[in-house]
Amino acid sequence: MVLQSSIDSLKEKPHDEKKAVASGIAIGVVIILLVGWGFLFLRKIQKGAGTPTLSGTAVPQDQFDAQFLEQTQQQLNEMYQSASQDAQIIRDSAAQNQIDGTTRTSESVQVDSNVEGFGAGRIE
Repeated sequence: MVLQSSIDSLKEKPHDEKKAVASGIAIGVVIILLVGWGFLFLRKIQKGAGTPTLSGTAVPQDQFDAQFLEQTQQQLNEMYQSASQDAQIIRDSAAQNQIDGTTRTSESVQVDSNVEGFGAGRIE
């Protein structure tokens, strides 16, 4: 009854007000659909149903080379370890150079006792 009376009252209103009410209803429906889809999508992700597997795909199991994957993984691990070792060597040498550079500078500074100060000398 309440819904019927609101529809009847809308029929008598100007076109602009009808348009505003229809837009509001459409936006509300879209928001409700997006929230529902998001909720269901997140539940599906939590269950793990969306993770792809090799069974039932275009790659047959007999063509799936596990040994090749293991070799590739081993090569990648070796490259990562050597890159980590190289980075550690660079860090160590940079730290050593910084320490050596500070001691060299402090040792190589000599103070001349004949100078009276900056700009205090005579111009001849």
